[in-house]
Amino acid sequence: MKRISLFAVIADSILAALCAFALFFTAVRFYTKSPAIGLTLGIAAFVIFGALAFLRLSSKRGKAAAFGKNQRRRQALRAYLCTLAPKEAKELLAGAVGGNICGRGVESDGKIYVARFEPSALTPNEMYEALAFDSSLKKVVACNEATDDAIAFAKRAGADIMTADEIFDKLEATGTLPEPHLKDDAKPAFKDRLKGAIRRANAGRLFWCGLWLTAFSYFTFFPVYYIVAGGLMLIFAAVCLVFGRRD
Repeated sequence: MKRISLFAVIADSILAALCAFALFFTAVRFYTKSPAIGLTLGIAAFVIFGALAFLRLSSKRGKAAAFGKNQRRRQALRAYLCTLAPKEAKELLAGAVGGNICGRGVESDGKIYVARFEPSALTPNEMYEALAFDSSLKKVVACNEATDDAIAFAKRAGADIMTADEIFDKLEATGTLPEPHLKDDAKPAFKDRLKGAIRRANAGRLFWCGLWLTAFSYFTFFPVYYIVAGGLMLIFAAVCLVFGRRD
């Protein structure tokens, strides 16, 4: 799920509000022949539709943020798994699958789980090294991830693979996640957040928001506000277009 910035939520909400204002102001003014009534209902539509759009988009942003946090926790677990000593890796696996530690790995439900945690996906050679021992139990290699060739090799050898995401889900279900190692305390600096907002993709919505605001300055009782706000958006649209990074 793609991360949604607060800036994008505000800009899209303003654009939705302006569309509602334009529709109500134009329609009411046409049928009633009264600019005052049209402006009043247009402003009401601007506020109502803007608020509804903001609530809806904020909800989507919250879901995206929660998904992003979950993904960062999963990545943190991957890194943590790579730092474990063999004994610690077995203990973590035992907590995940509810088994008992044996000589080579963890036995559970007629399977033996072997830990082979690497920063990159396991290759066929690394998969072979993990499986090269005698056992009457079905072998399961616990790893962060594996290449397609390694997965195919494991299947031909009669073994299964358990990835870090599966381990995360099992630990989460049993309440045994190593929480101190999964904290996401790092917050982006203001400079980094500003860089995130200055993207070429934002230029379009900023341009149309600025254009609407400056255009409607001719029909409102507060033209200065519309001109200033619209002008700032147009300037920022140009900044995004010239200096913004491409997604």
